[in-house]
Amino acid sequence: MNNQKRHRFLWKILYTILRPYIILKFAYTHDKASREEPCLIISNHVSNWDPFLLAMSFKDQHISYVASEHLFRMGWLSSLIQWLVALIPRRKGSTGMDTAMTCLRQLRAGQSVCIFGSGETTWDGLTVPVLPATAMLAQISGATLITYRIEGGYLTNPRWGKGLRRGKMHGSVVGVYTAEQLKGMKKDEILAAINSDINEDTWANQTVNPIAYKGKNRAQYMETAMFICPQCKTAGTLKGEGDHIRCGCGFDLRFTETGFFEPAEPFRTIADWDAWQLEHWRNGDYIVPEGGIADDNITYIKVADDHHTELLAEGRLTLKDSSLSISGHALPLSDISNMAIVRTNRLIFSMNGEYYELKSKVWGPCMRKYLLAWQNAKADQNADGSKA
Repeated sequence: MNNQKRHRFLWKILYTILRPYIILKFAYTHDKASREEPCLIISNHVSNWDPFLLAMSFKDQHISYVASEHLFRMGWLSSLIQWLVALIPRRKGSTGMDTAMTCLRQLRAGQSVCIFGSGETTWDGLTVPVLPATAMLAQISGATLITYRIEGGYLTNPRWGKGLRRGKMHGSVVGVYTAEQLKGMKKDEILAAINSDINEDTWANQTVNPIAYKGKNRAQYMETAMFICPQCKTAGTLKGEGDHIRCGCGFDLRFTETGFFEPAEPFRTIADWDAWQLEHWRNGDYIVPEGGIADDNITYIKVADDHHTELLAEGRLTLKDSSLSISGHALPLSDISNMAIVRTNRLIFSMNGEYYELKSKVWGPCMRKYLLAWQNAKADQNADGSKA
């Protein structure tokens, strides 16, 4: 039995087993959307469970999923996952051209493919726009495009948190575009349609129809996303515990079951706070804590094309003078061509033609601030280039 036949056979079994569990665990409802022709499915991305949630709508349609490269280097578990389901590796923190070509080959061979167009799960409850290359892939694939939206996932399983909060979730097909329709559209029109279809604003939905998401320790580990205190403006001093996020300066907010903060000042939502902190981080309008911008218990590895890894260093990661450093290894931000975060604790990047990872051994450090520092450096670099 070849891989495709095995995956189709196993999917029929897995669907029967998984569907009752998914519906019960996530209070999940979904559309039915299976089609006979191969499809390119593009969805928003809100949790690590999204492939299973989306698959519930496609009982009779086996799908290959574009997945982060780190899933291919988990030892026996990676082998089991690849035996059970079809995955297309995507190196976050790289250009992704190889991934796009693999998607095209599979679609043209009659296999449906799913891409979570945002490329990463949302930090603030707002859908991240897809890259323009996604619209180009949809147009040249020759396949039907299905846009899919998962709602309620952010407050059920926020990227920065651990454990689930029980509320409501729903998966729906938003748009179906034939190959003929896509050929008659401009790439900007396709991109706009995809972004509009998969967009979810958690806070707008909760304002209109507030749903309680019940669970313990609702604010625990929120500091992996929120890292500048609104009161003292110090970076890296926040701590989420129980239902509260606090700073040593006396700042204290309660994260309620509906996802809003109490009190509602200075911010009512995580999205409001995040917009504020990104502006201050960009402008350098924050206080560096004693000891600098740094985190301990970090491993630095090199990742080969065959997914094998080489440990380069372990220790304290620091950010200073537009450069990262760890155990004598200097990583100038200007030398890094691409960077991304997997989950909350893995910083993936390409540098000088090679692929690397910085991973926190413990849950809690905010790796996001290093990604944002690189993005700021890249923006400055591009601005200087445009002025030249």
